[in-house]
Amino acid sequence: MLILPRYIIRQHIGPFVFGCLVITLLFLLNLIFRELGRFLSKGLDILTVIEFFFLNLAWIIALSVPMAVLTATLMAFGRLSADNEITAIKASGISLYRIIAPVLIASTGLAIFLIWFNNNVLPDFNHRVRVLTSNITTKRPTIDIEPGVMLQMDNFNLMVQKILEEKEGFSLVRNIVIFDKSNPRYNKTIAAERAEILVDADNDQVLLTLYNGEMHEIEWAKLENYRSLKFPRHSLSIIVPNMKLNRIESEYYGDREKSAQVMLKEVRGNRQQILKKSAQLNAIILPALNRFLELELPDSLQQNDGINYRLAGSTKPYAYLPKWKQPESNRIERLISEHRKLLQKVKNEKSLIANYTRKNHVLLVEVHKKYSIPVACIVFIIIGAPLGILSRRGNMAVSGGIGLFFFILYWAFLIAGEELADRQFISPAVAMWAPNVIVGLFGVYLVVSTVKETRFLHFNLNPLLQYFKNKFKFVNKI
Repeated sequence: MLILPRYIIRQHIGPFVFGCLVITLLFLLNLIFRELGRFLSKGLDILTVIEFFFLNLAWIIALSVPMAVLTATLMAFGRLSADNEITAIKASGISLYRIIAPVLIASTGLAIFLIWFNNNVLPDFNHRVRVLTSNITTKRPTIDIEPGVMLQMDNFNLMVQKILEEKEGFSLVRNIVIFDKSNPRYNKTIAAERAEILVDADNDQVLLTLYNGEMHEIEWAKLENYRSLKFPRHSLSIIVPNMKLNRIESEYYGDREKSAQVMLKEVRGNRQQILKKSAQLNAIILPALNRFLELELPDSLQQNDGINYRLAGSTKPYAYLPKWKQPESNRIERLISEHRKLLQKVKNEKSLIANYTRKNHVLLVEVHKKYSIPVACIVFIIIGAPLGILSRRGNMAVSGGIGLFFFILYWAFLIAGEELADRQFISPAVAMWAPNVIVGLFGVYLVVSTVKETRFLHFNLNPLLQYFKNKFKFVNKI
């Protein structure tokens, strides 16, 4: 009973591992090319670089596994179909449903693993990679001394003519010129025949020992105040902050750095805040309405004089008018001021409610995404199996091309849904689960069509061919 399921699953293991490695490698290469300039300019050590790429592996795995499932399904079923093994299995009385069932069960287990991974591993890795990226960004680039090139620092610029000796953290140079801008009142220039430059990254400073040089200083406010000094040896310390990578932790966690449980708890808290702000909004508006719009029956109507009273800007007759019938000008100004303050309070409360609502949409999008992407493993099995059988090929090129097309289609639906949900045009649940439903329904249709051995796309080209045939005959007659 288990011979066929084990055989079907074994056919998927190799393509799945291979596809997962290739897709992960493509993501890593893209990341390397994008971040290579930053690593080279910052002078990071190899362990920090390895840590950066290792932390980025979390989101890469979360995306590459579903795509590898689709590629493996196309390759495995394509090879089985090309070798007529599917035909032989069906001839023995086993339906396509039983052939697909073992892979569906395996993909369900993989989806459960990805759900655990997205809620327990991915948030922590996303947080750590964001903090590390922030620390790398604040790190100052390495002190790279090149002959004839001006090296700019915060308050100092220096240029050397020739490098006599250079090793890690130390340089021996000839003919160095230093422009000191530490004091804005003075313009100071230092020149020396020879200099030793020591980079002390631990203390964020550059130590210079100058030999056989001279110093020129002039005051900007009084140009006649000019000083010149020659020296056989002079030591200079330049403070260069953030030369070393400082590990600064962050207590802030973004939306993609939280588990679904944490985000749902935050959503419940936001909903309570929305109810609280709505109650405060009612507490602001209702007393004002009772105060300014409390109405009473005028004396003229009590005497039945037949006068119709209307509110300004309305065509509907009203039998009541405000208590303050003819307010004075200062009272009008006071009422206008109170109404403006009331309007501002209402706008502030509505703005807070809108912010909480928008935040809930963003959080719920991330919550549903943590479950919808893993479930895509099951959806890709449903659509990949019939496509692999119909393609009748098991090579990587065809399977990868078809898999890439459907994965791009799925991802386009997902990104568009996320954007619409963040802007509150559609529900987060609809936005994140619609790609699975659309692609899954198409996959179910393909499976049923494959089982019934019917064409899943019906094109009747006979009328079109007959039309062109008649046209061709008419042209020949001419």
